[in-house]
Amino acid sequence: MEINNNLMSQLTLKFPFKTKYYEQDFYVSSNNFSVFKLIEDWPNWPSNWVNIHGPEGSGKTHLSNILNKKIKNTKIIDATSVDNKTIASLDKINCLIIENYTQNIDEKLLYSILNHVKQLNLYVLINSYLPIQNMKFSLRDLSSRAESFINVGIELPTDDLLKVIISKYFSEKQIDINPKITDYIIKNIERSYQKVFKLMKEIDDLSLSSGKSININLIKKVLINE
Repeated sequence: MEINNNLMSQLTLKFPFKTKYYEQDFYVSSNNFSVFKLIEDWPNWPSNWVNIHGPEGSGKTHLSNILNKKIKNTKIIDATSVDNKTIASLDKINCLIIENYTQNIDEKLLYSILNHVKQLNLYVLINSYLPIQNMKFSLRDLSSRAESFINVGIELPTDDLLKVIISKYFSEKQIDINPKITDYIIKNIERSYQKVFKLMKEIDDLSLSSGKSININLIKKVLINE
């Protein structure tokens, strides 16, 4: 079940850098609007099962924690920690959130979990890099269950979102950045959340270790080593 939304959000919300997950700390842009809107619309979902997919650092965990604050008795668990005890815990919760799913849960176990979730009429959110519906499962029944998920993705960051990420990172460190420097970074960096965060840290580290202010020459030195 695919949700498509071409609407451009006008919300000027901040991108998160801290581990406190609030709606007001999430920057909404065209690349993540559909996902944010779905979380905001809970419990008015067309299905209780949701799969949020997107690259590392794109905000999936942040959205999970926003949902966690909306639903009482939610269990958040990394996919690598899912085991038979997870099934036993379902009777005590209203929502199960599985983080970082990369087909790293035994298929029979995952199928059993989803069956229990269905019987108990619980909500389930699975975060993954790739859409669950596109994954190849050996267990045919699990493939069928995967088709039951609402499938929403977070796309690569837009220029506007990159500007927010860069500005927010340095403002948190009380560093003023010239807009021309921000534009230079955006033009010369790979469209990857992970790469953006890594580059920001390396720029900051080099500035501190060299005692030099952040300028284009310093950024060029960092980019050469990328």
